[in-house]
Amino acid sequence: MISILWFTNKSINIKLALSCTLSLALIAPTVKAVYEPSTQKPVPTDHRSGTGTTRGTTRGCSGEDMPLTVLASRSYVGRTISGHPTLAWFVPRDSASKPVELMIYEWVPSGTPKIVRKMSLQSSPGVMKLSPFSKNEPGLQPGKEYLWQVVIHCDPDNPSGDLVSEASLEVVGMPTNILQSELNKAINGVEKANIYARAGLWYDALDEALKLAEASKLGELGSILLNDLAKSEALKTTSKLPLKERDATEKQVVTLQQIARSAR
Repeated sequence: MISILWFTNKSINIKLALSCTLSLALIAPTVKAVYEPSTQKPVPTDHRSGTGTTRGTTRGCSGEDMPLTVLASRSYVGRTISGHPTLAWFVPRDSASKPVELMIYEWVPSGTPKIVRKMSLQSSPGVMKLSPFSKNEPGLQPGKEYLWQVVIHCDPDNPSGDLVSEASLEVVGMPTNILQSELNKAINGVEKANIYARAGLWYDALDEALKLAEASKLGELGSILLNDLAKSEALKTTSKLPLKERDATEKQVVTLQQIARSAR
């Protein structure tokens, strides 16, 4: 009788453990975001200010190895479904606090880019993020392409020493009803980030990932996304690119990988 009771209890415990394991697997989705930018268009050569490919790839104000870097593609026009996107960038960790300017320009066909937002703040080491528009503002408009730029003023008396990094973005409509349905069913930020990443919505995916991370950090999901971004950028480093552009993109790939490791 004792043997039968022992076997019965053991069987119940095993079933209970399996049930708990399955339940946890359903509750806690795997952190596996795979960013797919295949639906995005390349940044037109005339849609670069010229600063992000020169000073923006140099070392920080104090000669740090990793430069000021916006956490976005320099090769593709990043996509978002939000007119109020969160923008993020990396400041070298050994940097002293410096004045920072965030500027957003709208590309005007056959015209000079129009500035739509300019904000001043102070730098802090690690990952910085900012939503430049409040919810009661119109924000960025669908169907338009923008350039956003981060500038660190190392020495106010020497503008040529400013650090600059930039990226392009566009606001798009919800790609499919299926995507909206998936988002409605998502139970947490990890699931939402995975859905956005698969749809090529970089800014939305990174925003969800950073909500899960500690301040000034990428977190596990953010680090995975940044490595995915580096891989997609590496695909652009072909011999067809001008040498200067290819070198800049190769440096960008290495920097994104370094940030993914150091800011995790």
